[in-house]
Amino acid sequence: MNETPSSFNLIDRPWIPVMTPDFQIREVSLVELFQTWETLWEIQADNPPTTLAIYRLLLAILHRAHQGSRNEDHWEEIFEDNGQRAIAYLNQWRDRFDLLHPDHPFMQDPILPLDKAVPIYALHTMSTSQVFSHEHEWSGYSISLPQAARLLVRLQGVDITSLRAFYVGQSSGNRSAVNTPTINAANVLVRGSTLKQTLLFNLMRYDPASEVPSVVTGEDLPAWETGYGGKPKKTTPQGYISYLSFPWRRLRLFPENGEVSQLAITMGNSLPDQVSPQQWECGVAYREDKPVRLSLRKQLWRDADSFLLTAEKQHRPRIVDWLANLKSEDLIDDVVTFQISGLSADKAKPLGWSWEQFSAPIRYVTDADLATVLKGAISIAEEHQQIFRSFRGSPYFALAEVLKYGEAGSLASALDGESRYWVELDRKFPELLHALPRDSQTGADGITRYGFKELPAWTQTVQTAARQAFTESIASIRNYQARAAALRTLEWKLADLRASPEEKEAKKAKAAAKKKEKVAK
Repeated sequence: MNETPSSFNLIDRPWIPVMTPDFQIREVSLVELFQTWETLWEIQADNPPTTLAIYRLLLAILHRAHQGSRNEDHWEEIFEDNGQRAIAYLNQWRDRFDLLHPDHPFMQDPILPLDKAVPIYALHTMSTSQVFSHEHEWSGYSISLPQAARLLVRLQGVDITSLRAFYVGQSSGNRSAVNTPTINAANVLVRGSTLKQTLLFNLMRYDPASEVPSVVTGEDLPAWETGYGGKPKKTTPQGYISYLSFPWRRLRLFPENGEVSQLAITMGNSLPDQVSPQQWECGVAYREDKPVRLSLRKQLWRDADSFLLTAEKQHRPRIVDWLANLKSEDLIDDVVTFQISGLSADKAKPLGWSWEQFSAPIRYVTDADLATVLKGAISIAEEHQQIFRSFRGSPYFALAEVLKYGEAGSLASALDGESRYWVELDRKFPELLHALPRDSQTGADGITRYGFKELPAWTQTVQTAARQAFTESIASIRNYQARAAALRTLEWKLADLRASPEEKEAKKAKAAAKKKEKVAK
């Protein structure tokens, strides 16, 4: 039987799963990570939420160690330092990274008693449902100390709302742990070719004197320096570093024989009412002041402009703004890769997570006009979605009308031409993404404009995909009169969608005049 060690220091003990260039996964300590990050590819933890939470922890360590990067020159200095200052900082605060420290165990509140504990399986598997988790409290399910360390980081960084035990000394009142801001949001990481590049590409400009990325009140310290304990309260992070390590939960591990089968958890701190995390969050895009979500049913590229463009009522992630500054100093490659993760939840019910990526020429980041044209191209695809709806005048409505089917909506859902449509555009969109920057003309006014050839070609591609998808979806219908009516309506609708704005306006005016004439009679 293994004995529980008296210490498990994350600075020295392997616990972070990383992938090497030869696609092997191994665990490293914090110090080894910063010593070898140039030779490592990425972090690949138990699941995407844990991976995201570990990245955020490492960014907090780098920001605290360097108190930056203050500007592009300081960013270069951090790049050249190659992790040495981060290692020195970790050694300075060595005891605060000990998972089993008697007074201030890492990310834990040491006063939580065993009677606040829950079986570890419910938290580690992220589900109490027997459909997804076949463990129970008598099964003896336990996890290793490295796994427990990753679980703590995940619970503090990416966790859904839930009812928890009352905190010590409480017996009534609120005990609901809130969603962390990473829930129901598309969290963006800029990927590099090595783990070092990935971390530094996401090392946001940090200049408290200029209130970038946020206002700092008092001293901006990470929670492991100030402590993870105390009665839960509504409070505002003192700054960006404080926000990255914010104690959203009160936690305590109960190891036995070198394993952990129970963990105490209560609600932790939360933001005051009406205070939005947007002022600190740098890896999330916002639309109308709400975070852009990563849909489980929607292709990532359909929100591509949200990550590339700041425009009216939408703001790309602030790390992308900083990326544009780094590119202006030739510190970034010509192609940028976004790793985008999200955990979707309906209140306390996890719906699923996503972990997707896409690459785009960096010019989309530095040229708002180009990104705006891309947004227009995506809008063209979205507008053609109506081909597959069931409203009066749509192709499926015409089909149902002849068939006397009754409910056009259920017919459209059963035939599902829309899925075929998006699958086809999934293949075509990357071609547009890389061709559009090359389709440019600079006018006499010195302004470069895009899309003279590619946008019309894209419209044709979208129309072809819609026509083919709809036609295939009704191939099983043996009533040829119904099919003919649906296909005629399809062509009318496609003609309407490909009309220019001027043609649409003229058509609208003509219809209004005709209606007025009819009323006059």
